[in-house]
Amino acid sequence: MKSIIRVSIAIVFLATSFNCRNHSTSNTQDGNKKYAGIVAQTFKTGKGWGYEVFIDNKLFIKQSIIPVIEGNKAFARESDAIKVAELVVDKLKHRQKPIIRLDELQQLELVTK
Repeated sequence: MKSIIRVSIAIVFLATSFNCRNHSTSNTQDGNKKYAGIVAQTFKTGKGWGYEVFIDNKLFIKQSIIPVIEGNKAFARESDAIKVAELVVDKLKHRQKPIIRLDELQQLELVTK
């Protein structure tokens, strides 16, 4: 009887774990965002802010400067780094290449036209 209960608990646990991994979740605490195994978080640089993207707890992208623009300019505000990190996460969720274009930075109002 005890073994049946243990097996039942194990099955429920596995089903719940599998179910949780396949659903998108959001966690905006501390500038972090998580979507089904993809996590973006910001970090402070000497010149401003950057972001990192992890897939299944492995570093996938570390971006300490604003992509696409000339020079090595960091994000001035953490909120700017978060906007771009969220765009990258969204692209990855939709199985797109995580390449940022100038027009996307313009839409996010991070650079002017």
